[in-house]
Amino acid sequence: MHRTRRASVLKNQIDLTVDKIRDINQKAINTYVIATAFGSALFFLLIALVLGWATIQHPEPEVVSGFVMVLLFLKGPMEQIIDALPGIGRAKVAFQRISDLSVRFANPEAYLNLTPRSSAILFNEGIELRGIRYAFNAPEDGEAFVLGPIDLALKPGELVFVVGDNGSGKTTLIKLLLGLYAPQAGEIILDGKPVTPEDRDDYRQLFTTVFSDFYLFEDLVADEMGQAHVLPERALPHLRRLEIAHKVVVKDGTFSTIDLSTGQRKRLALVHAYLEGRPVLVFDEWAADQDPTFRHLFYTELLPELRAKGHLLVVISHDDRYFYLADRVVGMESGQIVDDRKRE
Repeated sequence: MHRTRRASVLKNQIDLTVDKIRDINQKAINTYVIATAFGSALFFLLIALVLGWATIQHPEPEVVSGFVMVLLFLKGPMEQIIDALPGIGRAKVAFQRISDLSVRFANPEAYLNLTPRSSAILFNEGIELRGIRYAFNAPEDGEAFVLGPIDLALKPGELVFVVGDNGSGKTTLIKLLLGLYAPQAGEIILDGKPVTPEDRDDYRQLFTTVFSDFYLFEDLVADEMGQAHVLPERALPHLRRLEIAHKVVVKDGTFSTIDLSTGQRKRLALVHAYLEGRPVLVFDEWAADQDPTFRHLFYTELLPELRAKGHLLVVISHDDRYFYLADRVVGMESGQIVDDRKRE
């Protein structure tokens, strides 16, 4: 879109970086070759000095020849050791990078369960957030954003809209509800029992979510034990209803393609939410990328149908024209719940 900027990036960033890498590699290779040649020259110089010394001192020929043979014999193993030094250096750098990445991506959750197994946690009475608080690190030129304290009770079969301006804390609240963020104060209560760090990962298995910045996997249609279980005929009605059956099918437990528009990808993510069948579904601005037809279908048909099946639905939305469909509308402002209206 900007020819001058494109040329500037190519010249001052890409080409400059490539040239710098080339120069460094060339300098390293030249240094290595010179050092190797200098080492060999010193080795043969030593032999020359020994032979020169022998012409002056006249030692036994057997001693001189044996000494020279030993030096020549050692030259091969010494060169092999020297040749291995660049590889050892690269390996050291590689292991250091692995160590740095391990620290960066180290899992802070000591109780995270990485073994596929069936979750034993049930969802019968509801989820309650009691005094939940979460604060981000403060930027250098401003104050930290603080969410809470938040008190919120959610029950099966409810359709709850979470509304508020951008930056009011809606997504942070959702991530705390999902167990993606651990609350810094307060606690999450599930069916009357606190969710502890030991069972937080099991608690997460109650949810299916589609974020506004979602990532769509091809092979999501699998149960908790990792076994594909969704048959094509089970997925087909949902694909047809959302008008993507002509582009996507389910084959061998995966979607045939995810090379779709943003709106179609979100519809495909919604299909997966249907197929998972988890008790709590969370949607973050799902309808934002849909045309009016699918937006109306989502609010007036799909959400009420899921609620009728007993799912708890938590929807972040700005579509105030559909707020009347919700059981509750939770309004947020500056990290606080300022309104919690129930439908009359």
